[in-house]
Amino acid sequence: MSVSESLPTLEVEESSSVTRDVTQVRSYDVTMLCIAVAVLVLSFALRIRADQRVTLFGLSSLPAPEMCGSRLWLGLECPGCGLTRGFIRLASGDWSGAIALNRVVPLLAFAVLAQLPYRLAMLLGWPPARRFADSIWSNAFARVVIVALIGNWLLKLLGL
Repeated sequence: MSVSESLPTLEVEESSSVTRDVTQVRSYDVTMLCIAVAVLVLSFALRIRADQRVTLFGLSSLPAPEMCGSRLWLGLECPGCGLTRGFIRLASGDWSGAIALNRVVPLLAFAVLAQLPYRLAMLLGWPPARRFADSIWSNAFARVVIVALIGNWLLKLLGL
């Protein structure tokens, strides 16, 4: 078998690999878009009871179970504690209440809102969105969010 006879096989594998990569990226963009929409819808559909438990609007007698394993098992808040209630407060217009629960809520709310046009642009193949995805800015923003969450958590642990 000569090298030239094996080339078509390699080209087919590369094109199927590229197709698979594009399909995975599109699937990821659809997933992220659905998550962002779900977060926004739930922010408006959920309520906070007086005991700080979260419930679906109209079903205040059926609160959601405690979601933070760290707080439930160790009695310590995790970096994400207060985000759900913070998003709910932000959706109702209570900015100070949201920030009191977790100071990173506005930053994460911006990130969630930004997912809507960004993921739609990616799915529609808008070139500037692809360039942004390939740039250092998308990873840099994710790192800023992670550092902000951990920094806020450390400040809370120190009582600040």
